[in-house]
Formats: sequence, C-alpha cells, structure tokens
Amino acid sequence: MSDAGPADSARLRSGAASLWRFGPEIAPILVRNAEAVLAHLPLFLGGWPLRWIGDDDAPDAVPDIEIVERSEGAIDVATAVHNASYAGAMDAANGLAGALISAFIGRQPEMICLHAGSAVVGGGLVVLIGGSHAGKSSVALHLAAAGYRLFGDDRIAIDLADTAAPLGLCLGLMPKVRLPLPPDCGARFAEFVEGYSEVQDDTAAYLKPWEGEAAIFGETAKLRALVVLDRIDGAPTTVELLGRPALLRAMIENVTAPQRDAGTLVAQLDALARAVPGYALSFGSSREAAAALVGSLLGTATDG
Repeated sequence: MSDAGPADSARLRSGAASLWRFGPEIAPILVRNAEAVLAHLPLFLGGWPLRWIGDDDAPDAVPDIEIVERSEGAIDVATAVHNASYAGAMDAANGLAGALISAFIGRQPEMICLHAGSAVVGGGLVVLIGGSHAGKSSVALHLAAAGYRLFGDDRIAIDLADTAAPLGLCLGLMPKVRLPLPPDCGARFAEFVEGYSEVQDDTAAYLKPWEGEAAIFGETAKLRALVVLDRIDGAPTTVELLGRPALLRAMIENVTAPQRDAGTLVAQLDALARAVPGYALSFGSSREAAAALVGSLLGTATDG
C-alpha cells in the first residue's frame, strides 16, 4: 500500500470512522472505516494509492465498501451486492483486498480478471491459469525464485482494449505460500520464501518481494503465453500446445468480469485465445513445472 500521511495517522489515532479513497483518481473506490483493518492490509495488497478524505470533504458520498466492527470482535466487509463476516482484523483485511479488486475490475470496461499466477519470462507475461489448489501460486513463485519478475500469484487483470495485443495488469496482490514447504521445493525456493517472508504462521508465509523482484499495482506487460495448469500428485511434467477450445473453456471457468454480459465476454475471451499461444502444463512438482515451462518457452531450463 502507499503510505498514509501524518494527517491520516492522526485520524487513525482519533478512532473516528471515516472515508478513504483507494485506487486511481479516475476511478476511485470509497471505503468507510478502512482504518479498522488498515494495519493488516499490506500483507494482502500492495502499491495501491490511498488517501483519507474524511466525511466533511464528502458529506454525500456513498461508500463502495464499508467495514463494520461488531461488538463480539467480528468484522464485516460489506458492498452493495455482498456482505462477508470475518473473525478478526487480519481476515477482514484479506476480504477487503478482494473487495477492492472486484470493485476495480468492475469499473474497467475493457478489463477482465483471471484466476492465475503470472511472471515475465523472456520479455512477455506468462499467465498460469487454474482454480483453487491448481498450483498457480507455487509455479509462479518458483519462476520468481529463479529470477523471473513476479506479476501475481493468484489473480491478474487482462486489458482487452486491443485484443490483438492484450496487456496483463498487476493487481498488487501480495504472494502467499502454504506451509510447510514440500520436501522437493529445492533450496533456492526455500531461501526465497524465507528471505521475503513478512509474516509466517503454521499454515502460510506472507511474502513481500522488493519492487525489483515483483511488479507493482498498475504495471503492465504484453502477454506471451496462456498456460492451463493440471496438477496431479506424482505425475511427470509435460508441456504441450493447447487447442483454442480447451483454452477458451479454461478461461471461462476462471474469469471474473462483473461488468460484462456473457455473450460479449465469451467473444472477447475467444479473441484472446486466438491472439496468445496456449499451453497445457501437467505436473506433480511445481519446481519441475517452472523449469519445464521456461525450457519450452525459451529453450533453456532453470533448476531450484
């Protein structure tokens, strides 16, 4: 996150709930009572512009997101279409990060959001598409540990204003690694996780790479490849070209675009599948998957 200024810090100390402006000035997202979770938000979201604007400066403003603190310690993150309750401030900060990204995507008429990890390999963005536990985070982070610029480990925005030359846009989500690390992760990956860990608990390490190691919110890169992940325990690692129908189906299963009607969305995803090469990556080891993918795209391999 962009740092709050002295006036913002004073407002935090006062304990008064107030309005905050997140994101680009051209499409700001208003959040009421963000101070309730703001201390934890950098674990989940980084590089977003934010500014306290105060109720007096915007008396008629309707917040896009409202943070509600309950007497029993629970915290709600409420939007116009969804209300989620969390046990504490850290979980609620994670919920706020997701709500901010959903609001941001919803205001960009030419953007979609894919559930995907991503890294810049050979000058172009490689997008690793998959659902929960598909390995998108771990493969993306193995690429980062091997020296490739991390763009996101869970979600990536795709700007389709020019479907012949689509751009990936970093959403600023901070990477997270499940713990304990698998035995075959390799020494370099273990050192990467340890070196960039901001916070660790028994189940996860929350990482904060330097800006030189990872993209920041709003940074863009041309797409080089769309890779559909298929993680199978114990399976050998294979990288194969993927036909357009299978690639389109995978994107439909892993896309978020609340501002689009279904017909327009499918047509634009089909154009994306025509413009960018698709691959199927089957693997049991994320370390081997990253090395095989680099080898296929660049003719070289990395080890961990």
